[in-house]
Amino acid sequence: MHDSAMHMTGSTRGAFEIRICPNAVLGMGIFLALVFVSYLGRNGVLVFLLLGMAMQVRRLDLAWRDIRSYWWVCLLPVWATVSFLWSDHASLSLRHGTQLLITFVIAITLANRLSPLLLLQMLFSALLVAGVASVLIGEVRPDGIWIGIFDSKNYYAFTMVALVLCSFAFMIDKSQTPLWRMAGVVGAALGLPQIFMAESIGAMIAAICVLIAAVALLRIRALPPERQAPRIFSLCMWIGGAVLVMWYFSEPAFELMFDLTGKDATLTGRTDLWAVALAEIAKAPLSGGGYRAFWVEGNAAAEMLWAEFYIGSKSGFNFHNLYLSNAVEIGLVGVAAQIALLASGFILCIRWLLRSGGAAPLFFFMVVSFVIVLSFVEVPVFFEFDTLSVMTLASVIYGLRASRELPSFYTPKQAGWTA
Repeated sequence: MHDSAMHMTGSTRGAFEIRICPNAVLGMGIFLALVFVSYLGRNGVLVFLLLGMAMQVRRLDLAWRDIRSYWWVCLLPVWATVSFLWSDHASLSLRHGTQLLITFVIAITLANRLSPLLLLQMLFSALLVAGVASVLIGEVRPDGIWIGIFDSKNYYAFTMVALVLCSFAFMIDKSQTPLWRMAGVVGAALGLPQIFMAESIGAMIAAICVLIAAVALLRIRALPPERQAPRIFSLCMWIGGAVLVMWYFSEPAFELMFDLTGKDATLTGRTDLWAVALAEIAKAPLSGGGYRAFWVEGNAAAEMLWAEFYIGSKSGFNFHNLYLSNAVEIGLVGVAAQIALLASGFILCIRWLLRSGGAAPLFFFMVVSFVIVLSFVEVPVFFEFDTLSVMTLASVIYGLRASRELPSFYTPKQAGWTA
C-alpha cells in the first residue's frame, strides 16, 4: 500500500499517471465525517457509516480476517450491547451498544487498511479542516464559551488537542518532508489558541503532561537499549504520579480556576458526583445498570444531579471520571475490558515508539496517554461516531500490528512503518 493518496509516475513521453488509493480517499472521508458529526448531525453519521462499510466491502475477506484477529478489542462494545438484557431502558442500550460496536469495527478496518503514517496524514488533514471551520463558522454557548462546530466545549477541546498532538508529531520527526513539518507548524498555530478558547482546564493540563512525557520518551529512545528500561520505569511512575495528583487535586484546582474566571461552575463538585456514582455502582457492581441507561429523563438520580448542577438541557453531562461512569452503566466487567484496551495501547505504543521512532508511533502514544491522564477527571472515550475513540482504538491496533509485524522486516530506514 502506498503512503500517499496519489502516486505520480512519468513516462519517456513526459506524461504522468496519477494513481489514487481508494482506501486513502475513504479514510479521509471517514475522518471528515467524524469531525463534523456534531455539525452535520445524522448526515455526518450516515456518511461515516457508508464510507466505513464501503471500505469493508472492498475486501470482505480481509474485513472478516481483521475481526477474527482483533476479536478481543470488540469485547467492550459487545458487553455494552448485551447489557440491554438487564437495562431499564433496553432499547437505548441496544441501539447505542450496536452503534458503538459498528464504530469499533470500522476503526479496526481503518487501522488495517491504512498504514500508520497515511492514517495520521488523513487524520491531520481532517482535524485541520475542523479547526478552520470552527474559526469561520463556529458558535458560542450562551455563557460566552466558544465551542466551534462541536456540541460541547470538551469535544471541541479534545479535537483541538488531537490537532496539536498531530502537529507536534510532524514537527519533531526529522524524516518528514519540509511540507509536512511546515503543516505541523500551521496546525499547532491553529489548534493551540482554540484549546484555550474552549476553556477546558482538564484538556489543557492533560495535553501538557502528555507533551512532556513524549519528549522524555524520545530522549529515552536515544539512549543505549540497556539504559532504556529503568528510564521507562521512571517515566511510567511519573505519568502515574501526574494522574494521581491530577485526580487528588482536581476538585480544589477546578474550583480555584472557576473562581478566578467565573466560568462554568457546573464542573466543580466532582466529589459529589463521584459519591452518587459509587452508590449506583453498589446496586449492580458487575453488570451495571445498562449502557446509556443512567442519564435518561425520568431516572430519579439523574434528574437530581441535573437539577443540582443546573443542567437545564438534561444532556451532555457525566460523572467526570471514565471508570466510575462506565462502572455505573456496564459494571466492573465493562471497566475491565476498557482498562485492557487502554493499558495494552499504552504499553504497545511505547514499545513501538522505542523500536521505530517517527511521527506515527509518537502520535498514537500521545493519544493513549492523553486519554489515560484525562480519564480520571473526564469521560473522553469510548463513544459511537467519536473521533477520539477511533484514534484510541487505532493506537491499540497499530500497537498490536507493530508487535507482530515489525520484528520480521524492521530496519532503521523503516522508522515510519509503511506497511
